[in-house]
Amino acid sequence: MGVHWTGIVFGWGLAISFGYWTTDFLVVQRVMAAKDLRSAQLGTVIGAFLKMMVPFIVILPGLLALAVLPFHLVPENQGGLPNVHTYNEALPLMLARYCGPGLLGLGVTALVAGFMSGMAGNVTAFTTVWTYDIYKPFIRKQAADSHYVSMGRWCSLLGVVVSIGTAYLVMNFSSIIVYAQAVFVFFIVPMFGTVILGMLWKRTTPAAGFWGLLAGIVTSFALWAWVKVDPGALRHVAFSEHAKDMAENVYRAMWSLIVNVVVTVAVSLFTKPKPEHELKGLVYGFTELAPEGHFPLFRRPITWAAAVAVGFVLLNVLFW
Repeated sequence: MGVHWTGIVFGWGLAISFGYWTTDFLVVQRVMAAKDLRSAQLGTVIGAFLKMMVPFIVILPGLLALAVLPFHLVPENQGGLPNVHTYNEALPLMLARYCGPGLLGLGVTALVAGFMSGMAGNVTAFTTVWTYDIYKPFIRKQAADSHYVSMGRWCSLLGVVVSIGTAYLVMNFSSIIVYAQAVFVFFIVPMFGTVILGMLWKRTTPAAGFWGLLAGIVTSFALWAWVKVDPGALRHVAFSEHAKDMAENVYRAMWSLIVNVVVTVAVSLFTKPKPEHELKGLVYGFTELAPEGHFPLFRRPITWAAAVAVGFVLLNVLFW
């Protein structure tokens, strides 16, 4: 991709990865449903273990395809010709060639189930945020529960329709991952800066959160549009003349996060903060955490978090 180390550390590592793990509602809503603090922490740790397996799940089928398929696979930018297959088609090709009718149906069902799970979670998140965080507080404050349930149902239907529309939008991108990264950097990364500052810094004000988030989103859209209009601008955004498409997403995440944090801090210093008694339950320093209880060492979240950290370091050293 022609990505400099700054993009890996601050773009992918800090902005995108931290943003996904801490502010993506599809992930956060699972943690919020935990019965206690320990369960929420262990749920995240289990997710970290599974996340470290993703390279094996993604890379191993590709290596098997290169070894056993009787035809040559080409990069995605060379596809589109008859009887020419790209790397992105490795898994469907393997399923079609080496699985019988029963296993093929099971494999396709697994792929569709994974897609439907993500879709259901995203639609639920969209409906929850709109109904309880926007519609109820600002549009219809006093209404029966049946009204909000009805609003949630219509919102879910709208979310599905929008999702179908975006499926056609994805056709303009080289792959789904490029599209997902682009949309993620538009909204989730700026949200990460706003949420972290709001949770950890008591001086952050509501106005600063709004203007910081808006500045981050506008910056992300502006950089994306600049590169689309002038592809040569990518060398300025990504610090490299050799940068490819995905490098733009990585560095756009870094720049949008920087702008978000700078604007949020600047506006906070010139606006009046909320009284400290209103920050209880919202800011870390003013929130009383629930006790974790007394458990043996091997049942404590910190023990397994340390195991994740050790495994992470070992995997990086092994595959450097």
